Amino acid sequence: MREKSAKGKRGSVFTVVYAAVFAALIAVLTMFPKIPIPGTAEGYVHLGDTAVYLAACALPLPWAAVSAGVGGAMADLLLGGAAWAPWTFFIKAAMTLFFTSKKPQLLCRRNAVAPAGALLVNVGGYFVAEWVMYGMGGAISAVIWNVAQSGASMAVFLALAAALDRVELKRRLDRNN
Repeated sequence: MREKSAKGKRGSVFTVVYAAVFAALIAVLTMFPKIPIPGTAEGYVHLGDTAVYLAACALPLPWAAVSAGVGGAMADLLLGGAAWAPWTFFIKAAMTLFFTSKKPQLLCRRNAVAPAGALLVNVGGYFVAEWVMYGMGGAISAVIWNVAQSGASMAVFLALAAALDRVELKRRLDRNN
């Protein structure tokens, strides 16, 4: 009985550590490389959403949502976009709800189609945020770029998750829990 209890605590500590590592990875990949989007107020293309998708496949809820929200909001704060941080926190957290971490691999059938749902949340969420902050014109002008941003992250995620499944990353992470 005692052994089981210790393993449970160990597993929860590893989950918290993985969530923190994913939050940091999301922040860094959101900040670098940062490719400005023409015609938008402060938009830019980044690979942070790729890490959001990976976190959602590797971490159980609510850890994946917290990791995504904190990582995205942290990037906004560090880049001087504090007004975006609350929006980003909730949008990125909601994007994780389409994925599952219960499969033995990152790229199962559900996770292969989940980025499409996350794209809708991302584009819709930032449309509302930009409408509130800049008016309808700013929101409309950013839609195509937000779709491109999400689409690029989706493509990189699919390729990266397939590669990470080949080296059995998820099994290796689970072994530590």
